[in-house]
Amino acid sequence: MNVGILGAGAWGTALAIQASKNNNVTLWGRDSGHISGMSKARSNPLYLGDFKFPELLHVNPSFEETVKNSDMIISAVPTSAFSETIKKIQAVTQVTPIVWVNKGLELNSGFFPHEIVKNLINQDTSYGVLSGPSFAAELVRNLPTAVTIASENKDLLNNIAEVFHHGSMRVYMSDDVAGVSIGGSLKNIIAIAAGISDGMGFGNNARAALITRGIAEMTRLGVKLGAKEETFMGLAGIGDLLLTCTGQYSRNREVGLRLAEGKKLDDILASLGHVAEGVNACYEINKRIKSLNLDMPISEEVFNVLTNKTSAKDAVNNLLSRSLTKEN
Repeated sequence: MNVGILGAGAWGTALAIQASKNNNVTLWGRDSGHISGMSKARSNPLYLGDFKFPELLHVNPSFEETVKNSDMIISAVPTSAFSETIKKIQAVTQVTPIVWVNKGLELNSGFFPHEIVKNLINQDTSYGVLSGPSFAAELVRNLPTAVTIASENKDLLNNIAEVFHHGSMRVYMSDDVAGVSIGGSLKNIIAIAAGISDGMGFGNNARAALITRGIAEMTRLGVKLGAKEETFMGLAGIGDLLLTCTGQYSRNREVGLRLAEGKKLDDILASLGHVAEGVNACYEINKRIKSLNLDMPISEEVFNVLTNKTSAKDAVNNLLSRSLTKEN
């Protein structure tokens, strides 16, 4: 199978390396200089160090060629560029299946990735989402990694599994596209809260409470938007949340840690070198919370910190001082 991967960041490249162990893979990136450098080095030193590309992995600066020559397209661009990318794909082909791996909500529209896709693709295009607890730096080291793929198209599910389910990577299948998409997007907000808590020195008990109540918030919103409750108990829900709230490579947790140090958000984002999807997601989810009249206190307090309405310390205190309530 010929697989085209759009987006040459850390995760897109890690997936390209994994897929090209068994398939012909073409990796595209929007920066032609970056693509040229990868072609010469046969690696992605900007994002993944010197991990060498397999023989079946090729890089291409042409978006159209990459899409035209692919039997399956994996979109690994940031959510901010997702709509534009889907439109460009559809201008080239309306029959090639599309799978996305980005997480977050689109700025201004407030759409989750699966909502963007449904609004933009032709009815003949099958689609799916891949998500779960997975750091690029560990996948390329062949450390055990398990993810969930979701699609309503059974043929596409099987094809994605064949592309990625080998070696150290395990793939589990689901038909809950909404749940997998929503879970991957919301966990980044909770990870910012976990970073704030850790940065304030509140300890393991506080982090565990945030994760547990965080999955409750994610499930509450997901079910409201048509997702299945059990999805949030799986890899794309609690699994991804645990990793993002505790892992050393978590960009969103890092944002929280630095906010707790009193650093300004703009400076934090400028110094990361990678996209922290939880920031934009938090801005947009705050609007959805209000429109749906849902109780999501952790997400609301993270929003208040990001918009300078409250300090990191006061946000945690606000959560601790909430009135008595039932757990379920």
